[in-house]
Amino acid sequence: MALVEYSDSESSSSDSHRPEQSHSESQKSQGIKRKHSSTSESTLPPLPDTFHDLYASTARVSNQDDPTLHGGRQRVTPHVEGNWPTHVYVEWFPSTEHSNRLSDLLTDFNNVQTLPEHQVHSLLRSDLGAELPLHISLSRPVVLLAHQRQPFIDAMTRAISKTTLSPFKAAARGLEWVVNYEKTRWFLVLKLERAPQDGLNKLLHLSNQTVMKFGQPPLYTDLRQYSAGGQNQKRQAGNQGRSKETSAAASSSVIPSESSNEFDLSSSFHVSIGWTLGAPTQPLREKLDATGVDFQSLRVDVTTVKVKIGNGITAISLATKIDPSNRIIEK
Repeated sequence: MALVEYSDSESSSSDSHRPEQSHSESQKSQGIKRKHSSTSESTLPPLPDTFHDLYASTARVSNQDDPTLHGGRQRVTPHVEGNWPTHVYVEWFPSTEHSNRLSDLLTDFNNVQTLPEHQVHSLLRSDLGAELPLHISLSRPVVLLAHQRQPFIDAMTRAISKTTLSPFKAAARGLEWVVNYEKTRWFLVLKLERAPQDGLNKLLHLSNQTVMKFGQPPLYTDLRQYSAGGQNQKRQAGNQGRSKETSAAASSSVIPSESSNEFDLSSSFHVSIGWTLGAPTQPLREKLDATGVDFQSLRVDVTTVKVKIGNGITAISLATKIDPSNRIIEK
C-alpha cells in the first residue's frame, strides 16, 4: 500500500482545530509525567541471575579453529563430534564501582607495554562494552560424552547439596600473572584469600571427586589427596606442587576417596580479569605491586556453583540440602 502524502495546509489545519491547553494544565501534565518516569525507573526489579545464563555463549562464526577470529587465541580442547566441553565454576559480576576500578587497572597495565602480543585484553567487558561475568574455576575445561551429561549434573548436585556449606564471601588479596596449561596465554588474575568455612577448598574437593569419577583430570591438586588408603602416595608424590601439569593419564589411575579435604589449595584460587598472548614483560610484572588498589574491598559472593556443558548452564545453590528420601529441598 502506497504512503499517502498530506499537504502542509492539511497538517496546519488539523493543528488549528486542536483545543489549546492552559499553561497550568500543561505544567500539571508534565509534572505527572516526570513523577511517573522517576517512579518507574526507581522501582524496576533487578534481572534474575538465571537471565545471564540464557545468553552465556556467543554465536559460532566458524566450524574450525581460527585464531584470527578470537584475538589470536587458540582452542584448548579440539572440537570433536559427540564430545561436550564442560566447566565447573563460581560466577561473579563485580559491582559497577569495582568493575570501573578494574577497567582502569587494565588501562594502566596497557600504558606500560608497547608490543601487540603484550596487549592486556579485558575480560570485564565485551568488544561492544557489555558487562561480562568473571569466574572462579572449580574444574579444568574437561570433556564429557553425550550420555554422561545428565549423570554428571546429578552427581555434582548431590555432592554439593549434601555439604553443610552456606553462602560465603571470598576476598581478593592481590594480583598475579598466571599462564594456562598449554602456555598459550597469560592471565592477569585476582588472587583470593582462604575462604570462610574453607568453602573454596571444599567445593574444589567435591568437583575433583566428581570429574575423576567420569574419567577426567582434577584441578589444582596433589593426587595423593585422592589415593585409596594411601597406596598411591609414594608414586604420586612427584605431582605435588605442579597441579597445573597434572595429566589425565595419571589421574585416571587414582580412586576418589570420600574423606574430607586434607590440603589447603587456597593459593591456587583466582579470578581472571585480563589476558595477553605473550609472556608479561618486566614492566608488566613490576606493575603488579604499583596498583594502589585496596583489594580487600573486592569480595566474591559465593552462593551458587555453575556447571556449563556445551552451551547449557545448570546452577546449583549452596542453600539446599537433601532429606532422608534423597529428595533435594531448599534450606
